[in-house]
Amino acid sequence: MPKVTFFNLDVRKQEKVVRSAISEFVKNGFEKGNMESIAKTAGVAKGSMYQYFDNKKELFLYSVQWAAELIVKKYENFLARDSDVNIFDYFYNNINDILFWLKDEREIIIFFEDIYVGKYANLTGESVQSIMNITDGYVIRLIHEGKEKGYIRNDIDDETLCIFLTAASFRFKQYIMNNERKKGKDILDKDMKSTEKGIRTLIELMKNGMAAR
Repeated sequence: MPKVTFFNLDVRKQEKVVRSAISEFVKNGFEKGNMESIAKTAGVAKGSMYQYFDNKKELFLYSVQWAAELIVKKYENFLARDSDVNIFDYFYNNINDILFWLKDEREIIIFFEDIYVGKYANLTGESVQSIMNITDGYVIRLIHEGKEKGYIRNDIDDETLCIFLTAASFRFKQYIMNNERKKGKDILDKDMKSTEKGIRTLIELMKNGMAAR
């Protein structure tokens, strides 16, 4: 975690530092990522970076956590527009809208892609775990709400359903990301209609495994 001095910064300045770090890591990777370049982009002194973080690894892992929390918060706001809808149907009917919305955070999504495809090598495990710690809490809330509304089965505990849902979606996303990277593209460049059959199948599997009977 950052030092207290980082949290003494204005929230907008904190965001500038983290977004500058993410941009640097996406562009140059972790090993070649430069704290001085990050400081310059963020508009802070190089020495100040070490008053905020002990080292580059701490900055990297905090950037992962910050980005995951941001995406979950924005996603929650997006879903809140249709709070009464069955989440499976919502995902199916709005996949292209969701993808379009995510393009507003293109660099963060590419950062996550890089993590999942192993660009940051030794930091992959810690990074993925950090993301899952944040997203799992959100998924469990969705599952709990689904049970209350009657479209998710009650005979299986929330944690088991969360493992099933996240494992299936993770492998699917990883498959798409790897395929797009082989073509020299990112997932946000993909026309999701070309994977509509795969999305339909994934959602049907989730519904068959999780839906109330």
